[in-house]
Order: sequence, then structure tokens, then C-alpha cells
Amino acid sequence: MTIAIVGSSNIDFAARVAQLPKPGQTVLAKDYITGPGGKGCNQAVAVARLGQKPVFISKIGNDVLGRSLIDTLNAEGFDTNQLIQSTDAQTGTALISIDDAGENIITVAGGANMTMSRADIREKQVFLEHCDYLLVQLECPVVAVACAMKYARDAGATIILDPAPVPDRVVLRDLMALTDIVTPNSSECFAMTGILPENLETAHQAAEKLREMGARIAIIKMGSKGAFYSDGDQSGIVPPFDVSAIDTVAAGDCFNGGLAVALHEGRSLHDAVRFACATGALATTRYGAADAAPTLDQVLSLLEQDTGT
Repeated sequence: MTIAIVGSSNIDFAARVAQLPKPGQTVLAKDYITGPGGKGCNQAVAVARLGQKPVFISKIGNDVLGRSLIDTLNAEGFDTNQLIQSTDAQTGTALISIDDAGENIITVAGGANMTMSRADIREKQVFLEHCDYLLVQLECPVVAVACAMKYARDAGATIILDPAPVPDRVVLRDLMALTDIVTPNSSECFAMTGILPENLETAHQAAEKLREMGARIAIIKMGSKGAFYSDGDQSGIVPPFDVSAIDTVAAGDCFNGGLAVALHEGRSLHDAVRFACATGALATTRYGAADAAPTLDQVLSLLEQDTGT
């Protein structure tokens, strides 16, 4: 049994700036880097670096950037045969600015990601029916994502939804009906529930509303305030890890990758969220998106150093 990921793949172009530009303002970058990105790709690399061999289903262009992405993912040690190459769309790109505080703004040109279809997913049905965890996000067409969720869930897999970007309410309702675990950040949680999780009380209220929408487990990623979790029987907040953050671009994606790996290994919900928090925290200490994903040894070392619950 495996962890599968259905989602976006991009090549990221990330520039470091002292301050993020305001509308109409031009700022000079200190430097820039390129590397693999996209929420699906970030989660897949995170899973791979944590010792699992993911099945990654994504759509890229038959172009220079697509071939570069294949080479990069092959170097990570996992099978790229489930990547779908479009003949008429370019590989997705993301333009990212990161300031000295580690905050960012991102513009995504979805390219081939936005051409993923039910037919593409149908061709990968057998892989979805043989996974035990499926990670999905919403940077690809929702019809394709929902199709993948249905194939996997009908076969007994646990579905972990990263609801980013948050869709309209009708689409969200349908997706939540197929979701076992939903993992919004604070702003996504507010868009979904109308409740901003600023403390334990409001996080609990928001989580219960998320569960009422269909998810069995709600996990809210609250950044510097940690992560709140609830499955109806147990709930709690995992405090943040004390790290020196320089780039938050892929922290949430690495969190989800870590969560899937920890649950796949049989950890309790609390321990899985703590493992995920450590994975996400370490991702903020490096520049890049997928490149920022930590290794299993790094995560275990941080968990051993930190005595928090």
C-alpha cells in the first residue's frame, strides 16, 4: 500500500526582496532561485524525503521545464511514470517574492496543470485504487481532483484535502463529502467557515464547523500559533517548533506530506500532527518550495530536541 498525491507541478522562480512590493511598486531582488514547486509536487517530495515512495499523478508540458522537472524528481528517487505530459500546454510556473521576514506573495501560471481531466485520472485509476492515503489540493481542475478522490475513497483510502485555493461553496460542499481529513490554514479556514482561528476557543469552533461540512478530522494550520486538531472524540493544539524561519512557501505542503507519512506509519492523531508540524517547521528554514522539504532524520532530530507536547 502507498501514499498517492494528485496535484500540481510547477517550476518556481523565487526572488528574495527586503520588502514585498506594494501595488505599482518595483523592487530590486537580492537574488533568485529556480526549482520544483506546485502544491502537489511539494507534497510528493516531502513524502519521498520522509522515507516513503509516493505515487505522484500530475500533468506537465512536453517542454524544457517539464523535462527538467522529471530529472529533478527522478533524482529524488521516485517513479515519474505517472506524470502526464501534455502535447499542447506548457509546464506550470510560479513567480514568488519572499521578504526578509519569510513572508511571500505568489503568482501561478497553471499551464498543463489546468488541463488535467477526468480522462487523465481514469488512466491512473488502478494506482488510486491501491493507495491507502491520497493527498489532494486544488491547483488543478476540481473535476479531475474530485474524480481521483472518488476512485481512492471507494477503494478504502483515507483522503487528505488541502483546500487551497478555497473553491466556491457548492464545489466545496461536494469535495468535503469526499474528504476524511481537511487541513486549511487560518485564512482558508476563515474563507470556509467564517471563523478566524485566533485562539483555542475559535480554533475549536472552526474545526467543529469543518467537521459538520463532512470531514471526519479537521486540522487547522495556524502558523506561529501551532496546529489545532479535532476528530470529535479528541482535540488539542500542537505548539509551534522554535526554528529560524526564512521562507514559508512550502511549509503547509510539507506539513501535509509529514501528516500522511506519520498516519501511514500508525502514529496517533496527536503524534501525527506533531510530526507534521516538525516537517513544516523545518521547511521554513530553507529557501525553495519542494527543495525545502526536510529528510526523515532531520524531522526525528527536531522531535527529539523539542520537549513540547
